[in-house]
Amino acid sequence: MRWTWIAATTLTLATALPRPAAALDVGQMAPPLAIDKWIQGRPIDLQKEKGSRIFMVEFWATWCPPCKASVPRLNTMQKQYEKDLTIIGVTAEDDRGNTTATVKRFVKEQGSNMSYTVAMDDGMRTSLAYMGDAQVIGIPYAFLVARNGMVAWQGSPLDPALDEVIASLISGEFDLDAAKVAGQVEQRFQALNPLVQMGHWNAVWDGLVGILKLDPSNETALELMLAVHNERRQKPSLYREWAKGHIAGNRDNVKAMQRLAATLCDNPDLPSRFPDLALEAAKAAYEGSNRRDVHSIVTYARTLYLIGELDRAIALQTEAVAVADDPGEHQAVLEYYNLCKQLQGT
Repeated sequence: MRWTWIAATTLTLATALPRPAAALDVGQMAPPLAIDKWIQGRPIDLQKEKGSRIFMVEFWATWCPPCKASVPRLNTMQKQYEKDLTIIGVTAEDDRGNTTATVKRFVKEQGSNMSYTVAMDDGMRTSLAYMGDAQVIGIPYAFLVARNGMVAWQGSPLDPALDEVIASLISGEFDLDAAKVAGQVEQRFQALNPLVQMGHWNAVWDGLVGILKLDPSNETALELMLAVHNERRQKPSLYREWAKGHIAGNRDNVKAMQRLAATLCDNPDLPSRFPDLALEAAKAAYEGSNRRDVHSIVTYARTLYLIGELDRAIALQTEAVAVADDPGEHQAVLEYYNLCKQLQGT
């Protein structure tokens, strides 16, 4: 593992949990917009326009520096995807100077740099329907509404992944089921944070098992599960039996098998490395990828190297070099394996 246990586990969980959950989950129908005044752009009825466009409902305020920082990006997105996407910046009057007059002045000052739709919330009805307590979640915060009216994504409009999500929604390639799973996984990670803080390790373990049932290839969960096992010194058979079951249930999942094998190979606790299971998982990934996935090939080669099967490791690493887009790193490993072979018997 790449960290000391207590500090790094808390840090990793904090990294995985960027925010509390919003009022809406991915996959839920977007509620109607309750708008007091449309500052810029035409009035929009999400229900009536369902099927015609993708909508982004973004919550912001004039006093919020990150909100101001997001304006240029949102403006660029609106222009880039204008045929398919309508962005609606929703804000509400508050006691911090975010009045209707202030919002109008701000939008006017931005001019063509803020060309998307802007609206004043009716009290906090829209904000509460989408976000719950905005002060807890924080702004800017956005919801992408797919053509079918369902929430497809939620998060900061400054998230680098947002462009890719919008493009996949427009092309029809967006996987809503996968997005739902990702949302559920994130919520479960959030639930683990207080358990880690309180040292409830059995509950943390159970939570990680649940996450990996939802997302068998979740790299963070795989590493944290192994760290929990190594640190807490649970029953020696516990992790092994879980790993065996994980392989049995996910043998056809190339990414899950490759990542489990890599995690086992990286395990600093030698009694829990389980080379037989690492080899089984790596072989399943290699064969399941039709021997074309470079990550699966190099992981399989490494498991063979670790058990002393240098000839087979060299052959596989040679395959990796042949299929890699950037073979430099894999070539260096191949040269190392060849050197080890030359030194055998010396």
